[in-house]
Amino acid sequence: MKSKKASSRVTSANQETAAAAGAASRSTKRKAIGSAAVENVAKRQSEKTASRAIQAHTRASGQRQQARRDSR
Repeated sequence: MKSKKASSRVTSANQETAAAAGAASRSTKRKAIGSAAVENVAKRQSEKTASRAIQAHTRASGQRQQARRDSR
């Protein structure tokens, strides 16, 4: 039969291993979340610039149309 001292040493070794594994999985999760956030920001910015380009195009064509009307 093991003494309490021996069993506590075995337990603490197991706890350290489990703690290290938990920390590794948490950091992996955090990195995945971070990279997803970066991708979302990039996507949002590209959508913004695309919509701005469309708006500018529409506005420019409207201004040309107005200029044609004014010249008549």
